[in-house]
Amino acid sequence: MTELRKAIDQEDAKEFAPARNQALGSALAGVMEVEVPDTLVTSQAREKFAVMMTEMRDGGVSDSKIQNQINPENFQKYKDIVKDDIVRDFKISMATDEIARLESISVPDYQVEEQMEMIRKDVQDSEEFDENMIRARVQTTLQRQAVMDWLAEHAVLEVIYEQEVFDQGLLDELAEASLERDNQKASLD
Repeated sequence: MTELRKAIDQEDAKEFAPARNQALGSALAGVMEVEVPDTLVTSQAREKFAVMMTEMRDGGVSDSKIQNQINPENFQKYKDIVKDDIVRDFKISMATDEIARLESISVPDYQVEEQMEMIRKDVQDSEEFDENMIRARVQTTLQRQAVMDWLAEHAVLEVIYEQEVFDQGLLDELAEASLERDNQKASLD
């Protein structure tokens, strides 16, 4: 009965793990006192900026409009926007790596291999990928997840349940806009 209860609790906890990990990450970032070099922030911002431009292209934005967005002023604005997140993520990664080292938290090779096998199936022959780089990222991600699980088991967490406020006005606006689109579409047919 105890094992069954534990299994059910673990399954229920999976739903809240992302929120739990976010709260643990914020707490870790709050206690980490480390100077993050601007070169790291710039490098990470460049990567994120490039991904954003690629997503814009994939979303149908023309290359000429994308080229107009790529300039030092826009990059600096973007960097200023994402800087706090980059610094926070860096602090979290440093903290989780150090906790993993201090507590000897490691990930079994079979878990890494399971993830790699799923990635290989997703990619198949359609794309080439750097397996060593992907393996390192998978290892890091699984290790950080293990650290968060360890922290959740060993920390005293105060759970605050927040009720979402239902915005009837927003729902009414969305319904009205949907009806208007349907009526316009019907009038065109």
